[in-house]
Amino acid sequence: MADRNALIVVDVQQGFEYAAWGRGNNPDCVANIHRLLLAWRRHGQPVVLVRHDSTSPDSPLRPGQAGNDLIENVAGPHDLLIVKSVNSAFYGTPSLDDWLRAEGIRRVTVCGI
Repeated sequence: MADRNALIVVDVQQGFEYAAWGRGNNPDCVANIHRLLLAWRRHGQPVVLVRHDSTSPDSPLRPGQAGNDLIENVAGPHDLLIVKSVNSAFYGTPSLDDWLRAEGIRRVTVCGI
């Protein structure tokens, strides 16, 4: 288990393409994340997806809004889904720290928004 490396994909949700927030500055971002996910899944390495559930009534990231959904190329097989409403996956549910420790994972690769 010492060589396990968890890929943590943070907030790659449809709502971040919301027109009012402006265009992103990295058009290859989602394609690159998709390639990382394919490689992690192919090698049987753990994948953690993180989704931001906004508490703001006007946010496209609010649960129940289409913008809350993960982007299609990101949604898929994963070992853990963290749901959070703050700017840290370590304050989400379930506990990312507890899961990493229980799984014996000491290396992580982080990507996302």
